[in-house]
Amino acid sequence: MYLWQPNRSAWGEDEPIEALAVWDIRSPSSYRPSQDPTGKAKPNEHHTGPRVIRRFSFSDLAFYRVRQRSCPTLRCLELDENHVYVIQEDHRWVVGQEESESHPRLHKVKSTGIPFSVGPFWEDECGADGDVNLSFCQRNPESRRAQQAPCWRHEEFPYLTISEVKDFEAGVTFSARHCFMLETISINIKPRIHMTGHGYDVSLKDDLWGQMLEKGQIHGDERWLVGENTKSEIVVLHFDKEIG
Repeated sequence: MYLWQPNRSAWGEDEPIEALAVWDIRSPSSYRPSQDPTGKAKPNEHHTGPRVIRRFSFSDLAFYRVRQRSCPTLRCLELDENHVYVIQEDHRWVVGQEESESHPRLHKVKSTGIPFSVGPFWEDECGADGDVNLSFCQRNPESRRAQQAPCWRHEEFPYLTISEVKDFEAGVTFSARHCFMLETISINIKPRIHMTGHGYDVSLKDDLWGQMLEKGQIHGDERWLVGENTKSEIVVLHFDKEIG
């Protein structure tokens, strides 16, 4: 859990309050903090239940070069057995509260792995400068992992992939892409191993963006696509017919 809170200190310190906590949630607990506002029934430290296994202060985050300060570029957090990964993203067309003070030339994605114990940290970055043909870093989609910078964000540049769902077994990819004022959700159908011929793309209705991408995330598989609309309602698309 990453905490970022604006700060207006009486001592003139205006940098946001930042901290990162990694929780172990494998053990359930019957204790409900929301039902115990005074904290009198809070169990002792030996009680089973979710617990924090590592905390990182703002100075720790600055050491690992992931402190967000006044212009957050944090996209998401990922975990494996040894690291917590801070995924950062920035591009020159971001506007509003998310806009950074110094834009990259085109698009930038970075993954920083912070170890749970003592040891070196991991960094992988793709600046997406490309060349005259805008041919950016290409990686095998089946090899995606948290420690790799998410280059797939700009695979269809100048479209930026906001969210993506891959059903590898079915060979289906749902992609939500944004390009300036253009927004589209498409389905890419790749041929199965036993099929011949090329795959194909299908674009869904334009109004689905507002119905599915309010939180910037889509989930699902070849049968379902799940998102959230502007009313904080869960929206589910069900594909019960073959396309084509």
